[in-house]
Amino acid sequence: MATSSVSGDDRLAAIRGRPFDDLPGDLRVRVFGVDYAHVRPSEGGDLYLTRYGWPSLAQLLPGHWYADRWYAQSGQRLPGSTGHAYHVLTRPVGGSQADLVVKFSRVAQDVPLTVATSFPDTVPPEVLANARFNSPWEEFGLVMELRRGGFGPPGPRILTQHPLAIYAPPEEYALWQLGRSEGSFLQHDRLLAEDQENAVRAIELDIRRIYVVLYQWIKGMDAEASFGAGELAEDDFRAFTPRVIGELAQAGFRVLDNKPKHFIVRKRRDGALLRGRDGRVRHALVDFELLQRTPEHQQQFKIRQRRKYWDLLHHAEEPAPAALPPHLRAAKVFGVSYVMGTGPDGGQLWVVGRDPELWDYFNPDRWLRTPRLKLSLMNEVYRTRTRDNIQVVYRRSRVGTRPRVDPLLQRGRLIREYGFNSPFEEIAIAELLHQMGVATTHPRAIYRTGHPTTTAAYLRDDRRFADHADLLTPGPAPEPILSRNHDYYTVWDYFRSADAQHRRGWPDGRGVTALGRARDDGLLSHQEYAELVEQVGRRLSRIGLTEAALADHECMVAIAQDGTPCRRPDGAIEVSLCIDALTAYEHELLGEEAFRRITARLDERLRAVDCEALDLAGNHLLLSMDPDGRFKTNDAGDIEVTLCNFELIRGLYRSLRF
Repeated sequence: MATSSVSGDDRLAAIRGRPFDDLPGDLRVRVFGVDYAHVRPSEGGDLYLTRYGWPSLAQLLPGHWYADRWYAQSGQRLPGSTGHAYHVLTRPVGGSQADLVVKFSRVAQDVPLTVATSFPDTVPPEVLANARFNSPWEEFGLVMELRRGGFGPPGPRILTQHPLAIYAPPEEYALWQLGRSEGSFLQHDRLLAEDQENAVRAIELDIRRIYVVLYQWIKGMDAEASFGAGELAEDDFRAFTPRVIGELAQAGFRVLDNKPKHFIVRKRRDGALLRGRDGRVRHALVDFELLQRTPEHQQQFKIRQRRKYWDLLHHAEEPAPAALPPHLRAAKVFGVSYVMGTGPDGGQLWVVGRDPELWDYFNPDRWLRTPRLKLSLMNEVYRTRTRDNIQVVYRRSRVGTRPRVDPLLQRGRLIREYGFNSPFEEIAIAELLHQMGVATTHPRAIYRTGHPTTTAAYLRDDRRFADHADLLTPGPAPEPILSRNHDYYTVWDYFRSADAQHRRGWPDGRGVTALGRARDDGLLSHQEYAELVEQVGRRLSRIGLTEAALADHECMVAIAQDGTPCRRPDGAIEVSLCIDALTAYEHELLGEEAFRRITARLDERLRAVDCEALDLAGNHLLLSMDPDGRFKTNDAGDIEVTLCNFELIRGLYRSLRF
């Protein structure tokens, strides 16, 4: 199931009273956006507790509800349930019991879904035909997302059961006993693996084990039973299902077998049904094994996440609006503010700025194993689109590695004497240069891997580790921020254009977005997008670039303050392409003289602010051009250049740290 967890009664007793956010990293796992405490109870198997379930750990241990089939012997099978679901009070523990719904997951089983002809839904028949039960972790992830809300216009809050825990007993069964389809199960397993591609302690599905989900019991009666008992009026009953479907759709979800059995109503003390201010009967929703996002929500979810990200960046340097969550700490290294925390895989994440909401965007499971494009033949530099639809570039730091350059050349000697900057130095230098008017790509985060690594002795350069030894992580157990036993990655904004580099967050005026994103966000129609791609391809062909170059170098659309694409004087949509100076030279878009002039001018600007680039190269210099090969220039007519590599930049006469 997982490679690490808490087991052993002594250690379990030692951590039982801790707040969920203070649990040690080797105990926590994360999947589908939900954090779990992973416990291996003495009864065997694997128990995963949410933050809702953790305070009831003692009652949720399987010896108090699962052993000897207590859930069936003492509990009551829920009437009308098509699966195995029980209402049960756990055995008393310390004078306390937990009131639970115990439900056996039907993951990978055939869905016996029948929908009444009166069911007022617009779900396409093919969706119903291909319905599948959620895996336990998918189900909890969707329920948590539903509880958070935030999709679409403000609507009524949807009340649900609290998801408490998932338990996988140790016993194994034959497939025929579980009724599972191997193909369907592999699909669930793939989704689970994709969501945890960077997790060292990944949760795995075992096709031969059963899974039990535990929810908090909600007191009350389902709407169907309430109607049968004469408590719920017929008009209210008939309106209930369409109403719930509408509320779910407004929240961005649907349940394929929505029915009154899933709507729990409660009475007031006087015996009347509890109603809201609008006069409608209040209810809570139960049963989520067929819960799914609507297509509109699925599409808008990433768009909304990306817009929220840019808005957060705009305020990243402002003081945090509230106290940091317990698992995060504020830090400052070389004058740069960070929000630092330890992820579920044990890795450390340092996010530039003061806003804790940015931290989740750079969790390595959001970017480290998404499809990527290698940008360098020599080094580990990649471009990727994160799970939140944000383009970033990340590079593996070479700190602690001896530069392999010719010691007989003067430049080689200088590089060997200086060594590679640490990730913290790189980001501090980029921020300093930006403040001094040198255009740079924007640093976003530093990630230290959770797993240890080693470097061959003859390749080691320990100077930075000794130099940073006094710089410690914040928190109750400080340690050096730079460890020779781990790899480090720096994460940077993808260069979108020279215009975009002048801004650090969501632009106040004109912005820049990728051509494909402009279509997906509705800024361009599909016809406008197709015509623009064809037009740009023709213009690139005239200057000797094939249409393949359009795919290789991201095409950007300028966006005006009113949210519409900017247009040239001839009415055409304004488009720019991102390209580095070396690539432009190789495609003969830059002549040798212009290439030398660009490099020399940036070197002069660096020296003017007391800096020196020991290994300045054409692929470190990023340019913007239009599809006709004209480069973006400043008021003086010089081509605008953005610097993107900082691992060998040093101060000429003083340290660049501050």
